Order: sequence, then C-alpha cells, then structure tokens
Amino acid sequence: MAKAKEKEEESAPEADVAEGEGTEGVVAAKSRKKIIIVGVLSMVLLMGGAAAAYFTGLIGASEHKENTELGPDGKPIEKAIFYTLPEFLVNLNSAGKSNASFLKTTVILEVAHKADIPKIEGNLPRLIDAVNTYLRELRPSDLAGSAGLQRLREEILLRANKALVDVKINDVLFKEIIVN
Repeated sequence: MAKAKEKEEESAPEADVAEGEGTEGVVAAKSRKKIIIVGVLSMVLLMGGAAAAYFTGLIGASEHKENTELGPDGKPIEKAIFYTLPEFLVNLNSAGKSNASFLKTTVILEVAHKADIPKIEGNLPRLIDAVNTYLRELRPSDLAGSAGLQRLREEILLRANKALVDVKINDVLFKEIIVN
C-alpha cells in the first residue's frame, strides 16, 4: 500500500503539470485562432476596399478614363482619326480639247484607330493611283450638285477600301473642291 500511495503522489503532480500545460495549450490555440481570424478578415476587407476603389475609378483606371468619353448609353465613344491625303489636281474628261476642265480637291479619310495610319501611309501610292484614275474619268457634269458630290464620296470610299485591304475607311470628307 505504501507503494501505491507513493505512485499516487508521484502521478498527482504529473497530472497537475499536464493539466497546466493543457490550459496553456488551449489558451495558445485560441489566441492563434483569433489572430488567424483577424488576419483573414483584415485581408478580406482590404481586398474588398481595393476592388471597390478600382471599380469606382479611384485607382487604376485614370488613363482609360481620360482618353475615352462615354455616350448617352454609357458605352465609350471612340474618337475618329482623320488622315488627309495629298491634294489632287486632275484634268477632267472633256469632249473637246478647247474645253479643258480641272478638278482640285483635298480628301480626308476617317479611320477608327490610330494604328491604321501607318498602314495608309505604307499603301499611299496605291491609294493615290486608284483615286487619280477614277477622277480623270469624270466629266464636269458628273460633279454637278450635291448628288454628284455624294457619288464622288461613295466612289472614293469604295476605291480606298479596295486599295487599303487591312484598313477600314469609315468615311470620306472633302476639305476643298474646285471645278474649273
């Protein structure tokens, strides 16, 4: 019995020590969980705030916002890019040599993207040739009135889009037109 009593006394302090370590371990585990939860919540709040700031335009989208305007439907409006062709001066097709008529015009092409300008410049001789060939076949009566100018615009647009395969020409504008 004495031996059993000694064993109980020896095991009792070990039990107290084990219990003490257990409570410290539980407290340490609870504090670690709190730290992890607080850390995760902080990260979620920071990421949510950053996303809200980005989508409201406070950060990140300033370059895009400066370069584009929004239309009434809320979609960005792309500004047209204009390219002025060299001045055309051609003699028109006339019945007699004594009635020589000339056309002097400056044509402006409207394209959608700035990236199309080098493509136009690279194919400029082909484009000028196509327009000159068409203009030389015109008679002065072909250019009479606004209907004549509209036909001229449509024909130049058609020829420009054929000459510039990689570029979409949206419109043809006239800076000046003189028929003499």
